[in-house]
Order: sequence, then structure tokens, then C-alpha cells
Amino acid sequence: MVTVSLVESVAIAGPVIAPGWGAPVFEDRFDGNSIDHGKWQVGNFANEHNNEQQYYHPDQVLVYDGGLHLWAERDDQWTYGRNYNSGQVRTWQEWRYGRFEVRAKIPRGQGFWPAIWLLPRNAAWPVGGELDIMENVGSNTYFVKGSYHYNWAPGWPITSNADYITGQDFAAGYHDYAVEWEADQIRFYVDGNQYHTVYNPIQPDPVPMSLILNLAVGGDWPGSPDWTTPLPSSFDIDYVRIWERQETPAPPTSLILDAGFEDNGGAMDAWEVFGDSIDNVFSDWGTPLDGERSLKLYGQFTDEDNVAGVFQNVEVTGGTLLTARASALVRSEDSIVGTGNEALMKIEFYRQAGADYGSSDFLGETIVTLADGSSPEDTWSDFELEAATPNDAVEARLTFAFIQPGTNDAGSVFIDSASLTASLSGDYNGNGQVEQGDLNLVLNNWGRGSISRAPAGWINDLPDGLIDQGELNAVLTNWGSSSAPNFASPIPEPIAAAVTALGVFSMRRMERVCERD
Repeated sequence: MVTVSLVESVAIAGPVIAPGWGAPVFEDRFDGNSIDHGKWQVGNFANEHNNEQQYYHPDQVLVYDGGLHLWAERDDQWTYGRNYNSGQVRTWQEWRYGRFEVRAKIPRGQGFWPAIWLLPRNAAWPVGGELDIMENVGSNTYFVKGSYHYNWAPGWPITSNADYITGQDFAAGYHDYAVEWEADQIRFYVDGNQYHTVYNPIQPDPVPMSLILNLAVGGDWPGSPDWTTPLPSSFDIDYVRIWERQETPAPPTSLILDAGFEDNGGAMDAWEVFGDSIDNVFSDWGTPLDGERSLKLYGQFTDEDNVAGVFQNVEVTGGTLLTARASALVRSEDSIVGTGNEALMKIEFYRQAGADYGSSDFLGETIVTLADGSSPEDTWSDFELEAATPNDAVEARLTFAFIQPGTNDAGSVFIDSASLTASLSGDYNGNGQVEQGDLNLVLNNWGRGSISRAPAGWINDLPDGLIDQGELNAVLTNWGSSSAPNFASPIPEPIAAAVTALGVFSMRRMERVCERD
């Protein structure tokens, strides 16, 4: 057995979360002092293929200093029937498709053949396929190879492979070797650089494969060791991570009806209208973003501060995150630029269905300004507003309101493509449940302005501009939850009360805007 005296320190592992893949389904960082036999089958056999000259023995598989080390050494006594002993490990678990990533350092020396590869346990070769994530021959450590082998019947394989050559010596340090294996593509990477792709793999129904790490000695490709070969030497592995593709969640269904103000010839039956004293709230034909119509709002010209607009109600329960989206336009021929007018999008919460705005059952609101005296003209701008539902809320209202001051400033605003969606508050990685991955995202992004998640990034749950205690509370409150509560259809009901006090609209606002030309 090899004696270890000094080992180079292992590089720090990269981030665990892989875009589009989520958190690993398998990971080993080799932090202990022995191999995890629950994860790995340790080789104890003489390989009969490729004229290799090693015996794989458990004594050559060592875990120390935060890494796995597969040692190759000469055995002149032929203790196990071969002149060389080396190490191999193989996962017990198998996967059909996924991302496989290994950070490793290869040895330099004539006759060495380090490999990271995938192979099925119960399928004839090459019918079952073979994926070589990384191979090298120790006589030339300035390249690594990635390969895919397959055929419909036993015999010679059909092969697609490529060398990755950058002028660097891959035996000089650790590198990340990865494959993304999907039904229509196989992509090969080194240090995040994609260097080879197999399109439409010919294997029609691939079988699951296990991951193998080994250091072969001798064989048809590398040739035999010679007097220059440094023995003992090791193939060093920092970590192994395996992901399965996260299903892209379907876009959430909007909780409101008539998002484009189009239905029934623009009658806006799904919307409750307020402040429409001079036909100043209506579905306008000919100025749409999508479809044929949009909502047009302007003031009542009462010589007093006045508010006009529309809203829809939906049933809600606490522990959900509501996201409202809409687009707004200010036309130069009827502009509010330079005036005191403004248009708002709001999410309001109530502890009692049908309660009056501003009453004791009104729990608060989150607001975004869609347009005001400084807005761009003749361009649609997109807006998003998010609000965490209070625990005692039973109803939410999506409201679009136009505020005209008593100075009777003229101008109008157009609104289109409205939506209101719900998701599970605290589900920051978008996998439909609140668990450790969400907690990690909050802690890793603490103090920042946003968390990126599939299918799109979002700002934090509470309108304070930072990821902090509010997001942590959302995770802890909903820990273990696996789906957002069910929502009823919009609730048509008469308007509770006309809104006349502008002070209610002056609550704290949160905006996220991107202009669409």
C-alpha cells in the first residue's frame, strides 16, 4: 500500500447551484478520512480489457485532506496478480440524463490513464452506451478528451469525441470536468468551457449509467510505464456533483380575467370601475400593446383631487407571494409629462371580503407608479409589483388608479397586459417547495437586492430593497410546504367605497421598470 507523506492542498470547490439544474442530487466532497461505501463501490479486481496492467485494490483508494486519491504503484511481488496496483470507485446509483461534474487533478507519467466516465451496469457494451467525461494519457498532459460511444449491437462502437487543448498542463492543477447529458444533446465542458457537443445522440432509449473514477496503468492507448514513470502517483479528486434537470415550471396562471381589457367588445365586465364620472375610465380601441384594446384612464376635472380606475378581487390565504404585472404608455399628444397626474398599480389586502378601502379590515397595500410627470412618452414600459400576503388576509385586489390633483392637469395613461399570479412565498429556487435550497439562497444572497430563480429573477418579498429578515421569515414560516394554496376565481362585487383621499396612496412604493421601445 502506498505511503503518503505530502499532498498538495485541494482547490476550493465552486458554487453548488448550477443554472437550470438546481441543487445536486448526488454530491461527495470527500471531507472525511475514508470512502463512503454507501455511495461508492470500491474496485477489487483485475481489469481484463484494453490490455491494462493494473489490479484495482481497495488499499489504493484513500480519502484525506478533503479529497479522494486513487494511487497507482508498482508491485514487483505481483501480490494481486499484476505488476501494478491502482484505485477505482463507482457509484452504486445510476442516472439517465443529468449534469455530471468532477473537479480533479490528473497525474503525469508514461503509462497513466486517468478517466472520469459513465457506464451502465447491466447492458452489453457498446449497446448500453459509454460517456467519457474526461480521459488522458499521462505521457501528454496538455490535452484531455471527451467521448461518446454507442452502437445498436455488440462490436465496434460509433464514436464522437474531441480533444480539449489550450496550451495549459492539466497535471499542474485542479480542473472542472463536466458533461450535460440530455435526450437531444450531450455537451462536454472543461472549466465551464463547452468544447464538444453531440447532437441528436443515436442511442434511442439510453439506459441509466453509473459514474466511474479510475486510474488505469498501461493498456492499448497509453502504453506501458517505463523508467521515467513516477511511481507511486495519484489521480486526485476534489469533489463529485451530479444534477438532474429541473423541469421548467409552467408559467403561473393569472388570477384575473380580461388582462387586455378586450372581452365583450371592451365592456370590462370582469373589472369594477370607480371614479368614472365623465367616461374617463374605458377600454380604448386602437392604442394597444397586445390585442386591439387597452385601458385608458384620465381625471374627472372636479376642481378637487380625484381618483379613477378599475380593480379586481381574488381570494387569498397567508403565506403566498402575489406578483402583478402590467405595461403602461403615455402618448405625447395627450401627455401627463410635466403635470401632477400619476397612474398607479396596487395590490391591496383585506381581512374581510368586500371590506371598504381604508377601513379597519384594510390590511395595507403595495404600490408601483406606472406613469407620472417624468415618464417617457410614446413607449410602452413594463412594470412588476410583488407583495407577501399577510397571514390574516382573505382577499387581495389588483387596482389601477389615475390620480388627478385639484389643479385639473390634463393628460391620460394607457394600461395593457395586466396579470396577477401567486406562488409559494419562500420558494426561491422555484421547485414547488420550501426547503434547504431556499434557505441557502437567502443566506448566500443576504443583503443583496434580488434572488435569481427560474423562470425569472424576482425582487425580495418585502418592499425594503434588500434580501434580509423578511425573506428568511418567509422560508421559516412556510418550511416544508410543497405548493401554493388554491385560489378561487375572481370575485365580482360592487365597489365598496369611492376613494377620495390621496393620502392613502402615499404609502411606501416599490418599483422595477424596464422600457420596451
